[in-house]
Amino acid sequence: MKQFDKTAARTGRRSPMRTGIALTSIAVLAVVGSACSTAESAESEETSMVDTENQIQPASDGGALATDGQRALETRVRQIIATDVVQKQIREVQALYESDPQGATPTGKATAAAAAASIGAAAAQYAVTEDPDRPDFMWVVTLQHEFAGLSMPNSGYGIENPDNVYRQTTVAGDARYEIRGRMPEQAPAEVHFELRDSIPGTAALTAEGGTQLGTLGGDAIATAPDGTFVVTVDADPANGRANHLQIPADGTSLLLVRDLLNDWSSETPSRLEIVRVDGPPVASEPTVDQQAARTAELLTQIAPFWMEYFNQYYYKTPENQIRPVRERPGGRGLSSGGRFVLADDEALVFTVDPVGAKSLGVQISDPWGVAYPYRDRTSSLNTTQAKPNADGTFTFVISRTDPGVYNWLDPNGNDSGMIALRWQSLTGKPDVGAALRNSAVVKIDDLAAILPDGTVLVDAAGRKAQQEQRAADFDRRLT
Repeated sequence: MKQFDKTAARTGRRSPMRTGIALTSIAVLAVVGSACSTAESAESEETSMVDTENQIQPASDGGALATDGQRALETRVRQIIATDVVQKQIREVQALYESDPQGATPTGKATAAAAAASIGAAAAQYAVTEDPDRPDFMWVVTLQHEFAGLSMPNSGYGIENPDNVYRQTTVAGDARYEIRGRMPEQAPAEVHFELRDSIPGTAALTAEGGTQLGTLGGDAIATAPDGTFVVTVDADPANGRANHLQIPADGTSLLLVRDLLNDWSSETPSRLEIVRVDGPPVASEPTVDQQAARTAELLTQIAPFWMEYFNQYYYKTPENQIRPVRERPGGRGLSSGGRFVLADDEALVFTVDPVGAKSLGVQISDPWGVAYPYRDRTSSLNTTQAKPNADGTFTFVISRTDPGVYNWLDPNGNDSGMIALRWQSLTGKPDVGAALRNSAVVKIDDLAAILPDGTVLVDAAGRKAQQEQRAADFDRRLT
């Protein structure tokens, strides 16, 4: 099949991704005016939006993530974020957060502005990856970082999983694509391709934040001896093709890729590119103004959606409790969650069982769903990072201050937030009822009486060493 000429003249535009506003019961943010200020000086102004301390630096060849396409897309995202229309909408999101009951809490107040800016960056990432004529996988929903001297702000939201490398693009049913990839020698614990009917947060409120159209797990992908593989993506059935994702023939679909890094110290993301190999003539490339308007529009949908999502699925749960574990669709394992509100002298202690999962991850986030800092702080821990109990279970402790326990989930000095637990890469049929063993709030001074025998403790020097090793391991994602 020949490579399609991307310089072909535009002859029309397909229907866009299905993204209607579904939460009619929510007071949707005010619709933003159509005039966008692109600011030619965006590149010189954008650095003021990013904390430049502890920036992640890419490998000399960019690794799997710092690709030329990534750099170009991040440049466009920075330009979009700098526009007046997007800055105005981010302020509207902050006001929305502050009007919510969580906005009246000390932690909610302290984190609202940063959370609004973070979901604003995520919305811009969606806007620049909605072009099915020029698909490119973009690393999204992640910590601030720096490529080639250019800083990218935090884009986390939706309780993003620190163990995942998220990439996304958009495909159209009237075109054909090939995903060309290579698994590294130290491959991720899991690579998962997922098609969705819409951007999460722009459709009906469900436990998964949207509707899956199809999935392809890494264990089902046939690879060559050198780790290379090709996945075909089009509207036709597989018809004998080993690696295939079938997409709806009408409109566009969101294509998500998750590389699960269970061992940060050794595993690296897969190398991926997507090529449009056939299809109708391409449309004109969207302008910064058009993508800024789209970003603002998306913020009027995804910000209230996720606020309502957390109110529905997290804040209806009593504080300092964890919900019963559930099975996730599409073979994505088990999950649970809850929320915590702790006094200075309190800790939430809970024990979980891997129940056969190759990866068990636990994390905490701010009240708006932005993960607490996790590059060099332990706001998340998985089975390669945490210390197990003698029986193979894991006990975790959440508290505002360091309790001296190795498996401390660090809320960055905050007194409240949300908890997410994920069991992934399961083998066989898990015992769902055994996954969550127990949980309790105790006084920090009484921790010793409740912790299992043999719990690993750390002093200040041990904690510093743990944090430094964690940061070094995280930075391997760019190698």
